[in-house]
Amino acid sequence: MTMASLPDLIIRIHGIAGANSACRVMGTTPFTLLSPIHAAMSLGAGWFGAVIDQARQENPNAEFEAVLDCRGRRSGALAAFEIGLAGVIVDMAPPDQLDRLTDLGSQSGCVVMTALPVDADLYEMADDTLPDHELDRRLKLYLAG
Repeated sequence: MTMASLPDLIIRIHGIAGANSACRVMGTTPFTLLSPIHAAMSLGAGWFGAVIDQARQENPNAEFEAVLDCRGRRSGALAAFEIGLAGVIVDMAPPDQLDRLTDLGSQSGCVVMTALPVDADLYEMADDTLPDHELDRRLKLYLAG
């Protein structure tokens, strides 16, 4: 998988409520779930992996990839490789370090990025502030607009 092969719509979530909302609204349309900013540092790759696993179990027909923000803790990328995430975002590093990390990622099918694609369609779910019943409605409005 390459950066270009990630689904066009990227939805930043903060927990299972946001992940489930995205899955309900998107149905079988492919999309990408993105962790909170600096999630590997603050919450850990294991937490994000557990959210993704639960979302997949509760929404078996949803077609999504998952990307973990590892800025601030590059070692989170190694954990993301192990749990099978599609991508990670890491801080800029010397080229030799970034090349090694990219090589390790490619061995597990994980894309290593230093930023989201500039033309990415990024939707902020705001599931950390909005009540659950609002999540679906706002995402549907965003998609209709």
